[in-house]
Amino acid sequence: MNKTTRDTKVYMVTGATGFLGNRIVKMLLEEGKHVRVFVRQDYPDDRVEVVKGDLMDLDSIRRAVKGSDVVFHTASFISWNPNDEEKLNRVNIKANKDIIDACKDFNVSKLIYTSSIDAIYEGKPIKDGDESLPYPNKFIDHYSYTKAMAEKEIISANNQGGLLTCSLRTTGIYGPGDRTRLPSIIDVLRKGKYMQIGNGQARFSHVYVDNCAYAHILAEKALVPVSPVCGQCYFITDHDSGYFFDFFKPILSSLGYAIPNRKLPYKLAMGLAYLSEFIAKLPWNKKSAQPMLTRYTVASTALDFSFVHDKATRDFGYRPLVPFDKAIQETIDDLKLKGYAKQD
Repeated sequence: MNKTTRDTKVYMVTGATGFLGNRIVKMLLEEGKHVRVFVRQDYPDDRVEVVKGDLMDLDSIRRAVKGSDVVFHTASFISWNPNDEEKLNRVNIKANKDIIDACKDFNVSKLIYTSSIDAIYEGKPIKDGDESLPYPNKFIDHYSYTKAMAEKEIISANNQGGLLTCSLRTTGIYGPGDRTRLPSIIDVLRKGKYMQIGNGQARFSHVYVDNCAYAHILAEKALVPVSPVCGQCYFITDHDSGYFFDFFKPILSSLGYAIPNRKLPYKLAMGLAYLSEFIAKLPWNKKSAQPMLTRYTVASTALDFSFVHDKATRDFGYRPLVPFDKAIQETIDDLKLKGYAKQD
């Protein structure tokens, strides 16, 4: 009788209450893994080991990493507010380095980092981009800069003290559990402020949350000594890119919304973005909310910003787990369940 070897490794996930991190946790649990989550609050699943803490606290980072065999670092601070540079540096760069150092000190074998397409973005058109793209000399916003710096540290740490690393650059994530992307678009639509930026021809890459989480699971399994995955970066998308604003139309229409035909020309929008960022930086606006228009939000929606995942397919066998039609329908169903459908 063959005996099945039980996986006794500890898989630690930062950002486990987040959109992507939560799905990675569930996939690991489905495979019977021992999962540890590093969170600031209670976690609603008693199958996981919970370590409470904060990315801005070194001691709690080290408590979470100690005893882990594999670390999925999905947590980061996302903001395009020009006044958030200090926090972006502290969470996305300093805490990332603290995690790397802890992984080395406590003999973690694998570190998988959730990066972003923003790590290589300078605000110029990118169509079907691949991993040959260089880091920009100048970034369009500080968030993009911090993701690039963190990713560089992750890749540099590969093969140091037995630690293997890789970085997955996610495209625009959508699906059940989304608390920001589509809900914010619906909020703008409800307030009557929805408009298309640019000529509507810019192509953008999205990725369904389950497909993105699945890519992380596959990358971890392939991250073994002498593997081509070691020390590499990968763009993670799923189905063909499409016009940015067209992507949302079937979802919004199914929720009962009529899409206004208002358009804001790219050059005018960019001019307004420069003005909005300038105003936001004035001393009396330092604690104000993020401007509605920033150079990043204008450029990334009005210019081509699309990628391919060929390298991920080649190196660790990634292919979309969920078909596009099913992904869209599950997204619509979740939004309806959470009250985002238009009220009569």
